[in-house]
Amino acid sequence: MKSQSIAVAGGNGKLGKHIVKGLLEIKQRCSLTIVVLSRSPAPDISYAGSSAPVLDDYRIDTIILPLLRLAFTLPQENLLRAGLAFPSFRRFAPSEFAIDSDQEQGCLFFAYANKDTFEYTRLNCGIFLNYLGYGNRKPEGDKALGHLAHFPYIFDLSKRTADIPGDGGKHIVYTRTEDVGNFVAAATQLENWEEYMDMAGDVLTLNEVLHIAEDTCGSKFTVKYNSREDIVARMKPSPENVFENFFLKSLLVYIDGDCDVKRPFNLNELVDIKP
Repeated sequence: MKSQSIAVAGGNGKLGKHIVKGLLEIKQRCSLTIVVLSRSPAPDISYAGSSAPVLDDYRIDTIILPLLRLAFTLPQENLLRAGLAFPSFRRFAPSEFAIDSDQEQGCLFFAYANKDTFEYTRLNCGIFLNYLGYGNRKPEGDKALGHLAHFPYIFDLSKRTADIPGDGGKHIVYTRTEDVGNFVAAATQLENWEEYMDMAGDVLTLNEVLHIAEDTCGSKFTVKYNSREDIVARMKPSPENVFENFFLKSLLVYIDGDCDVKRPFNLNELVDIKP
């Protein structure tokens, strides 16, 4: 059954804004109710306590979580618990936009997946293509990043540098955040959700992206290829918060194969979105 009343947790966040925009574009045509759940600054927020009345008041049937999973695993689990308390709830899309939660220790909310009262899907999109626009020197070039944070992710066009995990030869999925928002919105209108719904704007190796960046900029980049040992050696042994080693941990994901292309891009076939 198609989604009708949708809650987006973190809908004011970086990826969340793109998903909300995608939903708003189909809101009138599909007669949707869209609710944005914003977390407080408190790191120990419990969604089960703060969001339960909202889920009930708006008869939410679908919860989408474009959150940073490394920092907010517990709130995702709590929000799922909150949804299960209401008969209207029947769909759950956790923060799976980069890698699968079962490839991380400590993600427990899929223990509920054997329940017959709801369906879930893992919406995988790979690397946000927008990050390749960091350092764009054209007027208003920073708009290429959309609502994402402005920092160099692997490639820095302004400094002509590349910080590449491994040998750069693995194929990796790239999707623009704008397209992710449209894919997710379209997925809410499918009658049934598959356990995995993978989307892709393009599939390239990091070396192919490097060549494109060099051709576009008209100059060679200074390139560092990193082994697993190289990356681990750069990590802070006692980080003060979860974000300090976040970039380096994300590089390990590629070396360890967690972002390898594993399945067909079924969402590209299921919905009429042309990235």
